Amino acid sequence: SVIKSKSQLPQFIQKRINHLNKQLPKRKATIIACNKTEDNPGSIKTAYFSCIQQAVIEKHQQHFITDLKTEKQVSFGVVRMANIVPCVALTEFLINAEWGEDTEIRVMAYHSQQVMLLRSEQEAHLDQILKRNKPNGGIENKLIKLYLEQSSAKNMIFIVVATPVEEVGRDHDFDWAVVEPSSFRSIIQLAGRVLRHREDMPEHPNIAIMQYNLKALLHAKEKPVYTQ
Repeated sequence: SVIKSKSQLPQFIQKRINHLNKQLPKRKATIIACNKTEDNPGSIKTAYFSCIQQAVIEKHQQHFITDLKTEKQVSFGVVRMANIVPCVALTEFLINAEWGEDTEIRVMAYHSQQVMLLRSEQEAHLDQILKRNKPNGGIENKLIKLYLEQSSAKNMIFIVVATPVEEVGRDHDFDWAVVEPSSFRSIIQLAGRVLRHREDMPEHPNIAIMQYNLKALLHAKEKPVYTQ
């Protein structure tokens, strides 16, 4: 719609609100508490990453789909980190973390400073798997099938740990998301990657928003984190 004058703005906004109110909410969010309990930066970061891991487990348990062939519980999720260094560090943390005998993960770091050739391969791989507009979308991928057949675990969690590159221009459909907050706009953009191709209505929240940004915990006594 074209707004010709300021007097038309309230009508335009109300029309948009009325349209949105007719839609059922595909995305529901919950806030994950992550209070600062340690003074050591390393301990703060480890505690923060542990909170993210627990949020991943909870979202998987609430939003998995069952592979009929292997009877495994499978979910595809994204963890959005604000900066590249923590993105890589979290990926390494999740790879080395304990998940229990019944759970296996596959995790990929996705950020803008990746080698361009590798990033191109990553995006082609993700674009194929995360096109979920057909029944069993994602699970039908040959590589995903191979992972499921080779795994002895009941739960298989596929995780993309991404920076804001995931927020714009990616046609990906995830089952759930865990978000390190930056701006309100970035949360909205990332939420658009959850159930992007499907019309499922979640019974439980499918987006977990961390209570604080990692920088806010690491530098709370030094300077404001949000200044722009």
